Amino acid sequence: MYVLGLTTMGESAAALFWNGELVHAAEEERFSRTKHHVGFPYEAVRSCLSSAGVALAEVDHITHYWRPWMLGHRIGHTIPILLRHPRLFQARAKRGAQQVGGHYRRMFQLKTILSDAFGEHDASIHYVEHHLGHAASAYYASPFESAAILTLDGAGESTTTMASYGEGNRIRVLNRVKLPHSLGQFYSAATNFLGFDMFQGDEYKVMGMAAYGEPEYYDFLRKNVLVANGSGAFHLDISYMDHHLAKHHEYPEKITSVFGAPRGPDEEITQRHYNVAASVQKALEETVLHILIDLKKRTGEKRLCLAGGVALNSVMNGRILRESPFDELFIQPAANDAGGALGSALYVLHHKLNEPRRFTMRDAYLGPSYSTERCIAAARAKKLAHEELPRASVARTAARALADGKILAWFQGRMEFGPRALGHRSFLADPRNGKMKEILNERIKQREPFRPFAPSMLEEATPRYFGASVDSPYMLLVLPVSSDKRDEIPAVVHVDGTARPQTVSKETEPLYWELIHAFEQISGVPVVLNTSFNIQEPIVCSPEEAVDTFIRSSVDALVLENIWIPHPDRRN
Repeated sequence: MYVLGLTTMGESAAALFWNGELVHAAEEERFSRTKHHVGFPYEAVRSCLSSAGVALAEVDHITHYWRPWMLGHRIGHTIPILLRHPRLFQARAKRGAQQVGGHYRRMFQLKTILSDAFGEHDASIHYVEHHLGHAASAYYASPFESAAILTLDGAGESTTTMASYGEGNRIRVLNRVKLPHSLGQFYSAATNFLGFDMFQGDEYKVMGMAAYGEPEYYDFLRKNVLVANGSGAFHLDISYMDHHLAKHHEYPEKITSVFGAPRGPDEEITQRHYNVAASVQKALEETVLHILIDLKKRTGEKRLCLAGGVALNSVMNGRILRESPFDELFIQPAANDAGGALGSALYVLHHKLNEPRRFTMRDAYLGPSYSTERCIAAARAKKLAHEELPRASVARTAARALADGKILAWFQGRMEFGPRALGHRSFLADPRNGKMKEILNERIKQREPFRPFAPSMLEEATPRYFGASVDSPYMLLVLPVSSDKRDEIPAVVHVDGTARPQTVSKETEPLYWELIHAFEQISGVPVVLNTSFNIQEPIVCSPEEAVDTFIRSSVDALVLENIWIPHPDRRN
């Protein structure tokens, strides 16, 4: 039985299951080259079907991560705003009209859209509530037989935060927080206030800024804006910070009188901005920890699953791991809406069809891969000198180059699913060089200096760097680095002494493990710097995109599967 899951708004994606096992998953942005692609995931669906070698006519069930008819709460919330906040009503009504006339209408046309693009089919169409899709994406993909589940984002149909309990094949909803009370929208409003762009997913920039600031405004936020209550929930006063007005860069005087004027996109970042970021980040963390204390009481569980866009906040996740009442944590690597394709399919498989659970997510290498022949053709098409290395020597050759101070573009195997580059589509460098962060930003990444780079490390080495064994294969936890190790890997340690590690397993990713192991044999350090293989664009997918981005960069060489390609401008 084939089940195809779809996400069709932001982070559009597709995921294909065969008899309960995940065959393929991919995000549309990697094919369209448009970040956070909005619209039907035609190429992601094509990639899924091609990988399985099937036509759409062979798919039995098609699932979708949204119920488009569930508009009542949103409408009921928006209408009373008319008299109290006319400008806010106008902003929300405009956005609602765009969605109903665009995304929502097309959701009802899934069968026709798919038939027109991929041929006739008789698949059953299932619409899954958004937050149930998030919950399913984490719980059913986890190794847990039972778990508490928390999903947090901007908003689904009307829910913004949902606490639930998974046991066997069932997910039971325990508590919901609905619009306008949204942690995701609170953070997005702050993102735009600080001069960034929520539509480009810039919330992570606020998280990076927070380490440079003091939470000067935290008490104000917790008393007036984001207020916890006694039932494991919270209240957001949108008269201070509203997501929809922030989209138009409008902020009430009652917040600007405290924070000061909002920052323009090209304005200098000052200590005040860093302090706003630190305050917003702490308010988010403390609110989530408050919710989790209640969730623990409700479930008595030791295990926790997280999903939803807010679950990509790795600083928050680190505090959850260290300070929440839960002992074990699983975070779905595509925790944003892309994971809804995965989750809606899993929910239908297990909760609706009662199929037994067979799938456990052990890695995120779920997208397309490419042959050596295509890699060679991509190099030849750009007239690049290249050398085919013996497979056994690829890792050692790359490790030696890194130890010699070279920066590499590294393209291997199946593309990652989710927003993180995990050693299949990455730029790699030596973490021992304290100037490497500046070098990468100048030569390649062209990004803000307050944003850290991440370490990929052998999983067995984590006690040396974090004081305990750490399981972080998806780069979703920020943790304090042991004080005696910070000077050893300065390029991947943030200003506050933390790092966001990717732990690399020899079992799940043998080539990348071998590269890091070889680097350790040369340098004594079982860590490499890893950042995504892109330059102000989605992470590369194909060999042709890899070659194009490589040429535009100033890295020293591209390792395209086992093809070594020196940069034409940096051969010496």
